[in-house]
Amino acid sequence: MKIFFITSKLNFVSAGGSVEEFDLIIKTLQKWENEVTVITVFSEFNDIPTTLSYSLIQENIVPRSLWGIQKGIFKILQKYESQADVFHLDGHLFLFGAGAYRRWGGKIPVSAFFNRELTSWPELISVFFGRSSYSLFKKMKRGLRYVAERYIGMFLANGIDLTTFISPFFQQAYEDFGLRKKSNSLVIGDPIDWRGIMKNNSISSEFYCARNKIRQPITLFYSSRMAAGKGFDVLLKGFSEIKKKENFRLVLGGNGPEEKKVRAMIQDLQLTPYVDLLGWVSKERLYELHKTVDIFIQADWMPIGTSISLVYAMAFGIPSILPAGGGLAWMAGDCALYFSRYNTKELAQAIEKLGNDPELRSQLSRNCYRRLARPQFDYEYQINLLYQEMGKLKNEL
Repeated sequence: MKIFFITSKLNFVSAGGSVEEFDLIIKTLQKWENEVTVITVFSEFNDIPTTLSYSLIQENIVPRSLWGIQKGIFKILQKYESQADVFHLDGHLFLFGAGAYRRWGGKIPVSAFFNRELTSWPELISVFFGRSSYSLFKKMKRGLRYVAERYIGMFLANGIDLTTFISPFFQQAYEDFGLRKKSNSLVIGDPIDWRGIMKNNSISSEFYCARNKIRQPITLFYSSRMAAGKGFDVLLKGFSEIKKKENFRLVLGGNGPEEKKVRAMIQDLQLTPYVDLLGWVSKERLYELHKTVDIFIQADWMPIGTSISLVYAMAFGIPSILPAGGGLAWMAGDCALYFSRYNTKELAQAIEKLGNDPELRSQLSRNCYRRLARPQFDYEYQINLLYQEMGKLKNEL
């Protein structure tokens, strides 16, 4: 099968984990003797340090307004339809143009993967950093975009043949917004080769338990882009409410638009003696850190979302503390302790409970591997579900 995989960019150096899972999907489809061609549409942002195993076409869509992007993807689909059996693309970026392509005579079926929210949806915020203020013009513009996406865009988007999502909560959110529920819709999670991560880093299912600390201080860890909704504010506020902070060390990785606010909050809460800020962390260093830290904490994220960082922590057998409900809990199950979202008192209590109980940490660590053994985390199983549906679309041509 000739599959054209269309995404915004391939940045293997500094972008998030989505590039890793896209690369894994592509290579898995190749392994099954498919001819996969990748098209990037914001190609100036590509950062590819090694030779790719698949063909890459570098396009550049301009302008990058809402409808400029949709018009651009419409033209790209038309341009390459004579070479493809199936198109597979980033749903949140290209759904309107892709749906329009199919509604207005496009010959090749389109599969869309949804792993991010739409721009018009309520913005992510860091509750303890405060919400950005907007001018009346910007509020009106945002409102118009919501109307355009909800009542025009979703009509077009329903021309897409196959929709896949990272979580059932994401699927429900898009369907609530107007994306038609289809009989072939799939939830495939975040396809990550966690077994490969373990093998490449010499990690066994008993690695964490063997190194589990009996004595304090306990190292708490979180690394992500310092941006709205990522939870650095909640984590710092919760950590500030711990009674014996000297029993813990909080290690934070990442940089981004809210880094100054993170640093200011550390000073304001007088946490400087207890917090290490690492800045941007390479994948290699991230894995090394996972071999030594004691507890992974992701204190906030959109309730419908998932977390590749959480999968990394589970692969290393690291027990977690997470907000209850939603995508993170759907992933972690009994590998974590939970607190009510934004409830920093409960977060502090969870940190103290897990930090003071090495047996509980070992129990949650072992639970990680029982959890990862489920089909939900079997990337080949999940990608094969996608592949089988792609094959059905091709056969219906």
